[in-house]
Amino acid sequence: MKTDTICYEEKALISMLYLSSDMACKNKIKNIPTKYFSSLVQSFIKKYKTYEMKNLSVDSLLEENEYKSFLAEAFELPVVVLEENIDKYTKVLENRYYKNCIIELSNTPNELIKEKINELHSEVVKENDKSVKVADIKNLESLFYESLEENEVVKTGKFRLDKYLKFTKRDLHIIGARPGVGKSAFALYIALMMAQFSRGLFFSLEMPLKQIAQRIISNQTRIELDKLTNKEKFKELTTDEKELVNVLFKKLLRKSNLILYDGNFKIDELEEYIKNEKEINGLDYIVMDYLQLIKSNVNSKRYEQITDVSIRLKQIAKDYDIAVIALSQLSREIEKRADKDIYLADFRESGQIEQDASTILGLTTEPTTTEYKELMKVQILKNRQGQLGVMKYDYYKKNQTFFEA
Repeated sequence: MKTDTICYEEKALISMLYLSSDMACKNKIKNIPTKYFSSLVQSFIKKYKTYEMKNLSVDSLLEENEYKSFLAEAFELPVVVLEENIDKYTKVLENRYYKNCIIELSNTPNELIKEKINELHSEVVKENDKSVKVADIKNLESLFYESLEENEVVKTGKFRLDKYLKFTKRDLHIIGARPGVGKSAFALYIALMMAQFSRGLFFSLEMPLKQIAQRIISNQTRIELDKLTNKEKFKELTTDEKELVNVLFKKLLRKSNLILYDGNFKIDELEEYIKNEKEINGLDYIVMDYLQLIKSNVNSKRYEQITDVSIRLKQIAKDYDIAVIALSQLSREIEKRADKDIYLADFRESGQIEQDASTILGLTTEPTTTEYKELMKVQILKNRQGQLGVMKYDYYKKNQTFFEA
């Protein structure tokens, strides 16, 4: 429900958004549900977040005619940027929103009242998701069908992956491997497959965007990666190969459902990107490469820091109704074993991953009789939505492609 009257609290919060130098306060304001604001302020906040995501100056919004009047009034207010003030103003806006919802109910035809009340109740319950839930066994049928709705799967379009793995929304999925096995390539392969059907974000904390771009082009065109990373070799591409690259660029310009980010991210910063994308464009999944590089808010031992990140990623999956796929770097100690397979115990040094994840995959590779490909074993070590086992892929490292073996 949108309202058109801009109240004092809205103006004060927008003023704080610009005045505050504290990122925690800014994020707190940006995390307020936009539905609590009036129509014009909703529009302003969405633009503000979009500008931030595109690294544009938010100050340019001050010159837009539709916002000038209310911004001028906002900046004249004698506000004090304190977290308790943000909480107080948010509560006022929340109360106003639900009061307006109740007023709207009074104008609803009798035959629709029950439906509207149920909608409002569901909305309140969703926002208080952390509250205790109680169910009677006689409600088993409704709970079961509700669970089917909640466990929506993000499809890859690949038979084995979709049949056996089921990358469910609201869950954390972990892909682990030692360095150099090809986990980034496999994760990018999954992300690209999902992008055919859904919208996703790919966060690279290790590899710069230029290298990711090269890998995507290699994967999608089947051109050897080496030819795309070397300027002289790129000049030697055949006419057909150059045409493949041009066709890919045109295709991506028309429609792209996968957004790429690189950098050194804190967990709070990642959540801000996710929240903005979900709110503005919609979002189905994210891929993190890789979990141990995400900075925690906990100043403690490495184990506790990784545990904190793992717990937060699991909560993010639930809060934003998305599938979270995170890569995990495993120790090189695995290479010293005669048995090169991966076990759940190999994840126990990495915080609480084993408990938090719904799905855990372990990747290993071994040479084949053909020098240009390796055999990748994808071990399904934990799978709450299906069975355990091993899937095998031919991994063509030269062009970053995978084919079911």
